[in-house]
Amino acid sequence: MIGWMALAAAIAGQTAQAEHQMPPATQEAVSAVPVASVSGNVVRHPVEKVRVRVPEKAVYAGAERFNLYGVADAEIHVFVEADAAKKMQRLYWVQFESYLPDNDHRYNYADGNTRFDLWGGTPTWLVWGPRLTSAPYRAGGDRESVMRILSRAGFTVPPEVLNVRMVQMLDDPEGTGHGRRELMIIYSEDLAPTGKTVAELAVDGKVNDAFKPLEKPLIDRATTSVSVERF
Repeated sequence: MIGWMALAAAIAGQTAQAEHQMPPATQEAVSAVPVASVSGNVVRHPVEKVRVRVPEKAVYAGAERFNLYGVADAEIHVFVEADAAKKMQRLYWVQFESYLPDNDHRYNYADGNTRFDLWGGTPTWLVWGPRLTSAPYRAGGDRESVMRILSRAGFTVPPEVLNVRMVQMLDDPEGTGHGRRELMIIYSEDLAPTGKTVAELAVDGKVNDAFKPLEKPLIDRATTSVSVERF
Protein backbone atom coordinates (compact mmCIF):
# COMPACT_ATOMS: atom_id res chain seq x y z
CA MET A 1 0.00 0.00 0.00
CA ILE A 2 2.80 2.48 0.80
CA GLY A 3 3.75 2.96 -2.85
CA TRP A 4 0.18 3.34 -4.19
CA MET A 5 -1.37 5.35 -1.40
CA ALA A 6 -0.12 8.85 -2.18
CA LEU A 7 -1.31 8.77 -5.79
CA ALA A 8 -4.70 7.27 -5.10
CA ALA A 9 -5.39 9.54 -2.17
CA ALA A 10 -4.41 12.66 -4.05
CA ILE A 11 -6.76 11.88 -6.95
CA ALA A 12 -9.62 11.18 -4.55
CA GLY A 13 -8.96 14.42 -2.66
CA GLN A 14 -7.66 12.65 0.47
CA THR A 15 -4.47 12.80 2.53
CA ALA A 16 -2.00 9.92 2.49
CA GLN A 17 -1.18 9.63 6.17
CA ALA A 18 0.75 6.36 6.02
CA GLU A 19 3.35 7.80 3.64
CA HIS A 20 3.89 11.17 5.32
CA GLN A 21 7.59 10.44 5.66
CA MET A 22 9.36 7.55 4.01
CA PRO A 23 11.74 5.98 6.56
CA PRO A 24 15.25 4.88 5.58
CA ALA A 25 15.52 1.52 3.86
CA THR A 26 16.62 -1.49 5.86
CA GLN A 27 18.28 -4.76 4.89
CA GLU A 28 15.55 -7.00 6.32
CA ALA A 29 15.09 -10.03 4.09
CA VAL A 30 11.62 -10.97 2.86
CA SER A 31 10.85 -14.33 1.31
CA ALA A 32 9.64 -14.23 -2.29
CA VAL A 33 7.27 -17.13 -1.58
CA PRO A 34 3.66 -15.99 -0.96
CA VAL A 35 2.13 -17.07 2.35
CA ALA A 36 -1.46 -16.99 1.13
CA SER A 37 -2.88 -19.70 -1.08
CA VAL A 38 -5.36 -19.27 -3.92
CA SER A 39 -8.14 -21.69 -4.76
CA GLY A 40 -10.51 -20.58 -7.49
CA ASN A 41 -11.73 -17.13 -6.53
CA VAL A 42 -10.57 -17.25 -2.88
CA VAL A 43 -7.32 -16.02 -1.33
CA ARG A 44 -6.66 -17.66 2.03
CA HIS A 45 -3.98 -16.37 4.41
CA PRO A 46 -3.25 -19.04 7.07
CA VAL A 47 -1.31 -16.71 9.39
CA GLU A 48 -3.69 -13.76 9.38
CA LYS A 49 -6.69 -16.14 9.39
CA VAL A 50 -8.38 -14.23 6.59
CA ARG A 51 -10.18 -15.30 3.41
CA VAL A 52 -10.81 -12.84 0.58
CA ARG A 53 -13.41 -13.82 -2.00
CA VAL A 54 -13.70 -12.16 -5.43
CA PRO A 55 -16.27 -12.86 -8.19
CA GLU A 56 -16.12 -16.35 -9.69
CA LYS A 57 -15.72 -14.97 -13.21
CA ALA A 58 -12.52 -13.13 -12.27
CA VAL A 59 -9.36 -14.79 -13.61
CA TYR A 60 -6.32 -15.15 -11.38
CA ALA A 61 -3.39 -13.23 -12.92
CA GLY A 62 -0.69 -14.07 -10.39
CA ALA A 63 1.10 -13.00 -7.24
CA GLU A 64 4.28 -11.40 -5.94
CA ARG A 65 5.82 -11.05 -2.50
CA PHE A 66 8.64 -8.60 -1.89
CA ASN A 67 10.38 -6.20 0.47
CA LEU A 68 8.55 -2.90 0.01
CA TYR A 69 11.02 -0.02 0.16
CA GLY A 70 13.00 -1.83 2.85
CA VAL A 71 10.35 -1.26 5.53
CA ALA A 72 7.48 -3.66 4.87
CA ASP A 73 6.65 -7.19 3.76
CA ALA A 74 4.14 -6.98 0.89
CA GLU A 75 2.25 -9.82 -0.77
CA ILE A 76 -0.02 -9.11 -3.73
CA HIS A 77 -2.58 -11.29 -5.52
CA VAL A 78 -4.36 -10.00 -8.64
CA PHE A 79 -7.60 -11.12 -10.30
CA VAL A 80 -8.99 -9.69 -13.54
CA GLU A 81 -12.19 -9.61 -15.53
CA ALA A 82 -11.30 -8.80 -19.13
CA ASP A 83 -12.71 -8.75 -22.65
CA ALA A 84 -11.76 -11.17 -25.43
CA ALA A 85 -8.64 -9.12 -26.19
CA LYS A 86 -7.56 -9.39 -22.52
CA LYS A 87 -8.17 -5.70 -21.87
CA MET A 88 -9.05 -5.23 -18.23
CA GLN A 89 -12.65 -4.39 -17.42
CA ARG A 90 -12.46 -4.93 -13.67
CA LEU A 91 -9.52 -5.66 -11.40
CA TYR A 92 -9.31 -7.04 -7.86
CA TRP A 93 -5.99 -6.35 -6.14
CA VAL A 94 -5.53 -8.14 -2.81
CA GLN A 95 -2.56 -7.12 -0.70
CA PHE A 96 -1.29 -8.23 2.69
CA GLU A 97 1.28 -5.83 4.11
CA SER A 98 3.08 -5.48 7.41
CA TYR A 99 5.95 -3.39 8.69
CA LEU A 100 9.15 -5.32 9.30
CA PRO A 101 10.20 -6.05 12.90
CA ASP A 102 13.26 -3.78 12.73
CA ASN A 103 11.11 -0.61 12.75
CA ASP A 104 8.26 0.80 14.81
CA HIS A 105 6.23 2.51 12.06
CA ARG A 106 2.44 2.41 12.10
CA TYR A 107 -0.23 2.97 9.47
CA ASN A 108 -2.85 5.64 10.07
CA TYR A 109 -6.13 5.29 8.19
CA ALA A 110 -8.19 7.26 10.68
CA ASP A 111 -7.19 10.46 8.87
CA GLY A 112 -8.06 11.01 5.23
CA ASN A 113 -10.24 7.91 4.80
CA THR A 114 -13.90 7.07 5.35
CA ARG A 115 -14.85 4.27 7.73
CA PHE A 116 -17.36 1.65 6.62
CA ASP A 117 -18.26 -1.40 8.72
CA LEU A 118 -18.25 -4.20 6.15
CA TRP A 119 -18.47 -7.97 5.84
CA GLY A 120 -19.69 -8.77 9.31
CA GLY A 121 -19.17 -5.29 10.72
CA THR A 122 -15.38 -5.07 10.49
CA PRO A 123 -14.03 -1.50 10.36
CA THR A 124 -12.84 -0.91 6.80
CA TRP A 125 -11.23 2.31 5.60
CA LEU A 126 -12.17 3.50 2.12
CA VAL A 127 -10.93 6.05 -0.37
CA TRP A 128 -12.19 6.25 -3.98
CA GLY A 129 -12.03 8.22 -7.18
CA PRO A 130 -10.97 8.33 -10.84
CA ARG A 131 -7.39 8.03 -12.00
CA LEU A 132 -5.15 7.73 -15.04
CA THR A 133 -3.39 4.38 -15.30
CA SER A 134 -0.50 6.13 -17.08
CA ALA A 135 0.28 8.28 -14.02
CA PRO A 136 3.89 7.81 -12.86
CA TYR A 137 4.64 5.52 -9.96
CA ARG A 138 7.62 4.94 -7.74
CA ALA A 139 9.95 2.12 -8.74
CA GLY A 140 9.93 -0.86 -6.41
CA GLY A 141 6.41 -0.20 -5.15
CA ASP A 142 3.18 -2.14 -5.08
CA ARG A 143 1.67 -0.54 -8.18
CA GLU A 144 4.75 -1.51 -10.19
CA SER A 145 4.30 -5.07 -8.92
CA VAL A 146 0.65 -5.16 -10.03
CA MET A 147 1.51 -3.85 -13.49
CA ARG A 148 4.21 -6.51 -13.80
CA ILE A 149 1.77 -9.27 -12.80
CA LEU A 150 -0.75 -8.06 -15.39
CA SER A 151 1.88 -7.82 -18.11
CA ARG A 152 3.15 -11.35 -17.45
CA ALA A 153 -0.40 -12.68 -17.71
CA GLY A 154 -0.99 -10.82 -20.99
CA PHE A 155 -3.52 -8.29 -19.71
CA THR A 156 -3.63 -4.64 -20.70
CA VAL A 157 -5.25 -1.84 -18.72
CA PRO A 158 -7.58 0.95 -19.90
CA PRO A 159 -6.18 4.48 -19.83
CA GLU A 160 -8.66 5.69 -17.21
CA VAL A 161 -10.30 3.85 -14.32
CA LEU A 162 -12.43 4.24 -11.23
CA ASN A 163 -10.88 2.87 -8.04
CA VAL A 164 -12.02 2.01 -4.55
CA ARG A 165 -9.35 1.18 -1.99
CA MET A 166 -10.57 -0.80 1.03
CA VAL A 167 -8.27 -1.39 3.99
CA GLN A 168 -8.69 -3.43 7.16
CA MET A 169 -6.14 -3.31 9.94
CA LEU A 170 -5.28 -6.84 11.03
CA ASP A 171 -3.95 -5.82 14.46
CA ASP A 172 -6.52 -3.21 15.43
CA PRO A 173 -9.34 -4.92 17.37
CA GLU A 174 -10.72 -1.59 18.60
CA GLY A 175 -11.11 -0.20 15.07
CA THR A 176 -8.93 2.87 15.52
CA GLY A 177 -7.51 2.80 12.00
CA HIS A 178 -3.95 2.44 13.32
CA GLY A 179 -1.71 -0.58 13.23
CA ARG A 180 1.26 -2.36 11.69
CA ARG A 181 -0.49 -5.09 9.66
CA GLU A 182 -3.07 -4.49 6.98
CA LEU A 183 -5.20 -6.11 4.33
CA MET A 184 -5.78 -3.86 1.33
CA ILE A 185 -8.20 -4.61 -1.48
CA ILE A 186 -8.39 -2.36 -4.51
CA TYR A 187 -11.37 -2.63 -6.82
CA SER A 188 -10.75 -0.99 -10.20
CA GLU A 189 -12.99 -0.70 -13.25
CA ASP A 190 -12.73 0.81 -16.71
CA LEU A 191 -14.03 4.38 -16.69
CA ALA A 192 -15.00 4.40 -20.39
CA PRO A 193 -18.49 2.84 -19.99
CA THR A 194 -19.56 5.86 -17.91
CA GLY A 195 -18.96 8.19 -20.85
CA LYS A 196 -16.85 10.40 -18.59
CA THR A 197 -13.14 11.17 -18.42
CA VAL A 198 -10.86 11.79 -15.45
CA ALA A 199 -10.52 15.41 -16.57
CA GLU A 200 -14.31 15.83 -16.33
CA LEU A 201 -14.53 14.23 -12.88
CA ALA A 202 -11.52 15.67 -11.06
CA VAL A 203 -9.83 19.05 -10.98
CA ASP A 204 -6.36 19.44 -9.51
CA GLY A 205 -6.61 15.94 -8.04
CA LYS A 206 -9.98 16.53 -6.33
CA VAL A 207 -13.28 15.10 -7.48
CA ASN A 208 -15.98 17.58 -8.46
CA ASP A 209 -19.77 17.57 -8.64
CA ALA A 210 -19.74 15.62 -11.91
CA PHE A 211 -18.41 12.64 -9.96
CA LYS A 212 -21.24 12.61 -7.42
CA PRO A 213 -23.74 10.51 -9.46
CA LEU A 214 -21.03 7.86 -9.91
CA GLU A 215 -19.86 7.77 -6.31
CA LYS A 216 -22.38 5.61 -4.45
CA PRO A 217 -22.87 3.06 -7.27
CA LEU A 218 -19.09 2.68 -7.49
CA ILE A 219 -18.75 2.07 -3.75
CA ASP A 220 -21.66 -0.38 -3.82
CA ARG A 221 -20.09 -2.37 -6.67
CA ALA A 222 -16.76 -2.50 -4.90
CA THR A 223 -18.06 -3.55 -1.50
CA THR A 224 -20.47 -6.18 -2.84
CA SER A 225 -18.15 -7.75 -5.43
CA VAL A 226 -15.59 -8.80 -2.80
CA SER A 227 -15.88 -10.08 0.73
CA VAL A 228 -13.56 -10.76 3.67
CA GLU A 229 -14.05 -13.57 6.18
CA ARG A 230 -12.18 -14.38 9.38
CA PHE A 231 -11.60 -18.03 10.33
